[in-house]
Amino acid sequence: MRIPFPERVPLDRVAIFVVALFAIQRLEGTNLFFSTGCVVFILIAAVAFNAAGGLTRASGAYVFFYSVLVVLIGICYKAFLGEPGQSNLQAPRTTIEAYVGSITAMLAAVIVSRRFSRKSGLLQNLLKESEMYRSSVGCIVFGVAGAFAIALLGESGARLGSAFGQLNQLIPLGIIIGVMYEIRRSGGTRSTNLPIISGAGYFFFIGVVGFSKQGMLTPLLCWLLPVCALRFRFSAWQMLSCFLALFVIFHYLVPFSQYGRSFVPENASLSQRLAIAVPLLEHPEETRQIYYAQMEEIGEKGLSAYYNTPQGFWERLQFVSVDDSLINYTDQGHVFGLLPIKAAILNAIPRFFYPNKPDINFGNIYAHEMGGLAESDATTGISFSPTAEAYHMAGWMGVLVIAPLLWLLLFVVFDSLLGDLRATPWGLLAMASISHTAPEGALTGMIHLLTFGAEILIFCAFFATWVAPIFAIPVRDPDRRRT
Repeated sequence: MRIPFPERVPLDRVAIFVVALFAIQRLEGTNLFFSTGCVVFILIAAVAFNAAGGLTRASGAYVFFYSVLVVLIGICYKAFLGEPGQSNLQAPRTTIEAYVGSITAMLAAVIVSRRFSRKSGLLQNLLKESEMYRSSVGCIVFGVAGAFAIALLGESGARLGSAFGQLNQLIPLGIIIGVMYEIRRSGGTRSTNLPIISGAGYFFFIGVVGFSKQGMLTPLLCWLLPVCALRFRFSAWQMLSCFLALFVIFHYLVPFSQYGRSFVPENASLSQRLAIAVPLLEHPEETRQIYYAQMEEIGEKGLSAYYNTPQGFWERLQFVSVDDSLINYTDQGHVFGLLPIKAAILNAIPRFFYPNKPDINFGNIYAHEMGGLAESDATTGISFSPTAEAYHMAGWMGVLVIAPLLWLLLFVVFDSLLGDLRATPWGLLAMASISHTAPEGALTGMIHLLTFGAEILIFCAFFATWVAPIFAIPVRDPDRRRT
């Protein structure tokens, strides 16, 4: 079995799907305006996805992850539960209007960007296939050891360490390169080797002790993207293993990370984190039950309650309710202004030139505005989609003017830089980053992608090509062992 890596979606099948969804929503009591808005959103999203080139291009990946994770899963799961689509929303009419306006503006940005983007990426054809194994090993080795080596420099290496920490996506990149190499070398019969397993295990461990959902999911995603891109044929046990891994992560480890992070003191050491993590992991079902009981007691209703009853991780696969809360608050006369964009641009300046640059958690600020967090909570970050933040910053001007301008710039830069995402490891690394930023990075997440995101990709591409193989000189390529 192969998992598809779609270049386009058939519009006739999309039309059948939206007609069925519309009928189900109407039978369940969803009002006509909201149901019609859902239909229009899905149809425009499909057209935008196809126009962008599907998952082969960065713009298409952005359209996909934005539309699926912000809106589509939420409204479909709502229909599956038999609940009216607009229930539990404070401003359903404005919210669905904002989504339709956003996806229309995104379609316009895609169409215009195609006129200015390069067809072949600037970073394509850098890494030779003969160097992929050593590059993979070198990236993983330096990704693990680089920070420790820089720390040995003491205070003189502090700034270098900070810069390396921001650019260091070498372990995920090493996993992707290794998977691509192993699939090609084996003729599609294998997808892992010892360096891949070692790097993935280390990154997963860091995610566990860091109570980071993203850290725990990244190794699996970095394996899954290249196997889909290269059309790797899954065996039955591999498919079963994937489903089992996803079940364990979402059923046990997501509640573990959400619950455990509240006990971690600021600047906690590794031993302190282990002391917190190990007891919680020893009894995963008990940890899970405690977390959900706690959420039910305080009512995980509020900012993220779209469904009538708590739905666990399904609440985190939709942004309709949290966006609706911010949009409704904005409609009460609380327009925030463009300060977040200014702060995001200033944050792109290297700390070497701007030592005291601000580091403002605007998701936390928005949640405080709406009364969704305790007054003393200055660290919890609430994620909003680009649509909600654009609307909160400048109303319809934000949704229909500011957001599409940023999308246009992002699509031109990333499509020109990467070209076909399937062709290079950094293209797939960019997709992993987009999968996180497109739905929950808010509007300012695009500025982060355009600055730090582009820097990370360029750094990783040239490091993997020119530097990483040097760190793997003692390692013999498996192909060369037989000669």
